[in-house]
Amino acid sequence: MLIGKSAGLPGEFILLFTILIWFLFFLVYLGNRHSKLNRWCFISGMCFSMGVLKEYLYFTLFPVLCREYPGLMNENLSLTIYSILTAVMYYYAMPSAIVFAFYFSSFDQRYPQYFSWLRICIFIPAILFGIRYPYMQTRHYQLYDYIYYLTAAIYNWLYGIIFTLLILNTLKRERKSEVYEQKRLVAFLCLIPIWYELLSAFLVHVLRIKPLFKLWQGNLVIIFLLIIYYLYHAFNGGIMGARFMHQTYDWDKEGRLINKSAHFIRHVVKNEIAKIEWGASSIEASDFTDKKEILNLTQIIARSARHLDDYMSKINDYSEDIKLEPSMVSVPSLIEDCIHDFRSLKSDISFDLNLPPDSELFCDYKHIHEVMTNLLNNAFEAIGESGTITIGFQPHPKQNLACLYISDTGSGIPAGQLPRLFTPYYTTKTTNHHMGLGLYYCRNVMLKHKGSIQVESKEGAGTTFTLCFPFKYRPQDKRR
Repeated sequence: MLIGKSAGLPGEFILLFTILIWFLFFLVYLGNRHSKLNRWCFISGMCFSMGVLKEYLYFTLFPVLCREYPGLMNENLSLTIYSILTAVMYYYAMPSAIVFAFYFSSFDQRYPQYFSWLRICIFIPAILFGIRYPYMQTRHYQLYDYIYYLTAAIYNWLYGIIFTLLILNTLKRERKSEVYEQKRLVAFLCLIPIWYELLSAFLVHVLRIKPLFKLWQGNLVIIFLLIIYYLYHAFNGGIMGARFMHQTYDWDKEGRLINKSAHFIRHVVKNEIAKIEWGASSIEASDFTDKKEILNLTQIIARSARHLDDYMSKINDYSEDIKLEPSMVSVPSLIEDCIHDFRSLKSDISFDLNLPPDSELFCDYKHIHEVMTNLLNNAFEAIGESGTITIGFQPHPKQNLACLYISDTGSGIPAGQLPRLFTPYYTTKTTNHHMGLGLYYCRNVMLKHKGSIQVESKEGAGTTFTLCFPFKYRPQDKRR
């Protein structure tokens, strides 16, 4: 019998180890079940947990079952289960962690044309491993094939390095963003147990340091401390979408900031109410002899009331869930509808349209019209008295993308403002007319289209916004 007692922690502690891993990653999953980051963090955590579970089953539970219930469990079956669980950890844990890192770094939003294929390709080596070293025989290879263990170790280390680079590069790139603190907490939560596992479970065995073969069990202490770490932050500000005794939110997006914007709304409403109260008080104190003055006061009250109505409507429209009704839309017709009302605003601002007459987009007309209107408003304000607005369309079938861009010759955007540009309620304007929801709405519309919005700007040299859509053919083309 190969089954027997294993050096290291007693079986009960290995079982506790497994339960703690499951507990931690179930907390992560329940923090926000709708977040793909949370889901893939959970999946990778479950794959890693198989490495601990197999140890408990093979060295503690299965010997008892073999002795007490030989018809239910035998040596061959126990070896097969052990081998399969080993393969899950060796082959699939790190690829799952890489997918998590892709979402963590917003790779799916920044490079949607590559993401779908890359997410699949990252698992191809795992499949090839399963062909070369069948899942049901990994225990044999572990014990008798050093090349197998060395190959598995290098495979996991390479993925670990890629994972680490994605995480650290994201922290560097987003160090000035609103979600940096959240992502820093998550990086700490993930990097420590993964690298302890990669070094203690693979390096020690590759170097054949037998006294340290069970060093990986020290991860029990790390997981226990990480649970405390997670719970501490869940009760103090939130982590990965969970804020205990308060609410849940999308930890990897800026949507949570809307919950902190009551002071902004109160500020705008307070100003308009002050105007209304001042106008009403002036009317009450008036002797009604100057009709022109009364008319001016009533107009002030009416404007403030309309502003409040428009303001609350915008908040409702831009903050609620976006529902799409996509169809094939003529790009030239869409753009012409968008710029129709702008042409007469400033005669010294010209339009340069680079739109193929037969160009089309598969999109929601209403929402994309609103997005373009927001971008045109920003362009007009950036240009000032005179300049040029360029709107163009560029299909990229090989990249599965269709891009609509709008450029202006305005003042540009300072580099320090670019990371916060799509944050809700962030605005560089000083008037109450600007709520800072326009670009936030634009980004959400593009995300709903499975696309992205990108900005390039240089202070004093203009700005370009690019809307990237997944390339789709006409319905009739699909039937050919």
